[in-house]
Amino acid sequence: MTEFLAAILAFPTVLFTIPLGVVVGYWLTVIVGAVGVDLLDGDLGDFALGAKAGAIEGGVKGAVEGGLKGALEGHGHAHAHAHADAHAAGHDGSAEHGSSFLEVLGFGGVPVTVSVSFVVFLSWLLSLGFARPAKEALGALPSALVSGGLAALCLVVGLVLAGLAVRPLRPMFAVHQAPRRAALLGRVCVISSGSVNGKFGHATFEDGGAGLLLHVVCDKDNQLKRGEKALILGYDAAREAYEVEPVDWLLPAELEHLKDPLTAAALARDKSRTR
Repeated sequence: MTEFLAAILAFPTVLFTIPLGVVVGYWLTVIVGAVGVDLLDGDLGDFALGAKAGAIEGGVKGAVEGGLKGALEGHGHAHAHAHADAHAAGHDGSAEHGSSFLEVLGFGGVPVTVSVSFVVFLSWLLSLGFARPAKEALGALPSALVSGGLAALCLVVGLVLAGLAVRPLRPMFAVHQAPRRAALLGRVCVISSGSVNGKFGHATFEDGGAGLLLHVVCDKDNQLKRGEKALILGYDAAREAYEVEPVDWLLPAELEHLKDPLTAAALARDKSRTR
């Protein structure tokens, strides 16, 4: 244990040990914040604990994103500006037009906190594994020169390896654009609240991503409850809610229209006008 502590606190490994501690602290606060809400729900003391965890998470996240993001993106901004200048001069034939330095490395589409975590951990691991052998092999050279060169090399290799490691994670962080309100007309949602009336109701809509939670209302007396399907007729801006009606109110011919989004939208508009 003593040897391990000496190794992680020795130069140049200590340059990565400190940011690694910040990264570990950040992810611990994320885990505590995510689990604590459900585990400790309903108690005022737990609320205070959650607030403290949130404050800590915010501080650590600021350190991670603010302190380390600059190191990763500094070259990226310089590359972007240089590329923009070249484009203004007419040199726009590059295959990587519009690509930043981070995207070239493979970090595009991945949150900065995840990318930085991989870079710090892999750089730390490389430094921990090769610091002592490198110093022994290059003992004739000045120690500061060897340590500085090793730190820079570990960071560069860590960037490359981290870029390769995070590429398979891109689909997990893909941003799905929410459909426009008009696109929801004639679509079927699933009620998630206990009931729906002219003032209150909630429903979920599967959009191919995480799903949408909609505020829905129905002015007519209905038996809508959790788990039942409803047809979206329109959007009421005054109530900031979608107007719905039970699917079982539709005629068999109207149910067939739900298979075609455009026809279903036209059906929804017609039913909305006749209400």
